[in-house]
Amino acid sequence: MLSAAIAGTIFASPNTRQILTGLRAIKTPSGTLIIVKNYTGDVLHFGLAAERAKAEGLKVEMVVVGDDVAVGRQKGSLVGRRGLAGTVLVHKIAGALAERGYPSHVLTRLFCLNRY
Repeated sequence: MLSAAIAGTIFASPNTRQILTGLRAIKTPSGTLIIVKNYTGDVLHFGLAAERAKAEGLKVEMVVVGDDVAVGRQKGSLVGRRGLAGTVLVHKIAGALAERGYPSHVLTRLFCLNRY
């Protein structure tokens, strides 16, 4: 299910190099799904790492989770809703489907159906 977790220092996103190293370490024929909480630094660095991984020929997909109901659309217009509790459900559902053999691009389509 969960093959890697890449974290930065306290209150900081991991850098692109750290993320790319992690992606290389866990590459699979069916691809890798990156699940990112909607924080600016995380979205930026994981997005850049995903693009670099794709340029190297890795199968990588990325989903940004923005489920925070505490921040309304008007108040959260600059940064958007953050991915908090709902991220756990995304991990569980994606893991269960991956164990059943669904490739990463199918999982990405599933989680991108409902954009806020």
